[in-house]
Amino acid sequence: MAIVEVGGVKVRFISWAEGIALSEALARRIEGDGYKPEIIVAISRGGLVPARIISDILGVDDVISMGVKYWGLAQRRAERPLLYHSIEPGVIRDRKVLVVDEVADTGHTLMLAKNLLDLIGAAQVKTAVLHLKTTSQLTPDYYAERIEEWVWISYPWSRYEDLREFKKRGHDISKYIEKIC
Repeated sequence: MAIVEVGGVKVRFISWAEGIALSEALARRIEGDGYKPEIIVAISRGGLVPARIISDILGVDDVISMGVKYWGLAQRRAERPLLYHSIEPGVIRDRKVLVVDEVADTGHTLMLAKNLLDLIGAAQVKTAVLHLKTTSQLTPDYYAERIEEWVWISYPWSRYEDLREFKKRGHDISKYIEKIC
């Protein structure tokens, strides 16, 4: 677990191998629990890669996305999550759903997704994330790892976004990425 401090923000860099392993472990937990979703909803953009891996392991070919944006710069977020593209109710109605995101930081994104899917008639909605932070107001049904001390998690699939956002704040994290990842 590589953690560095960048501009006063603790950052944990996740490698591709670790991201895949966490996704596989999460899928095995869901599988072990006996939950068999009919459709997987990936929270775009962070949940897209884990959702794809989980869908393959669980044998669920029906994967769609819901666009929700909450975090901008590391440690700075909007007042509330913003839904920027949603799902047609007919796709969800009366189906067992698994919502997948990469991290539950405040839990607000997962709450928004779950409430919306319940509202449009999902038969059952369960949530899953790679990382659960103790700052989350919602504990997902499934998670791969619990994070006790707050840290910004930089996933390989969001690396360029992180590079861009840290650069806007005057910090270059490319040296860490090259060394760690």
